[in-house]
Amino acid sequence: MAAPPDDTLADLVARAEMGDSPAKETLFTALYDDLHRLAQAQLRRSGGMLTLSATTLLHEAYLDISRREAAAFPDRNRFLGYAARAMRGLVIN
Repeated sequence: MAAPPDDTLADLVARAEMGDSPAKETLFTALYDDLHRLAQAQLRRSGGMLTLSATTLLHEAYLDISRREAAAFPDRNRFLGYAARAMRGLVIN
């Protein structure tokens, strides 16, 4: 799935930040491929010591992100950066 245009993502991010659950889910779906690549990269960096799959890491990171109420994502890159940090934190733990 191709990511939607940045203006659509900005709208989704803004709505998700206001607590709009459908917007959060749409945002996650729209960026799923990018998030999956991030998860694969995080697992490669761990040196193969984990039995965690990229899909599981991605979904755990989503749960972590969706629980945070004060997180702000003004654009796509910051959202993906935040997701990468969440994944890195899960790999470390």
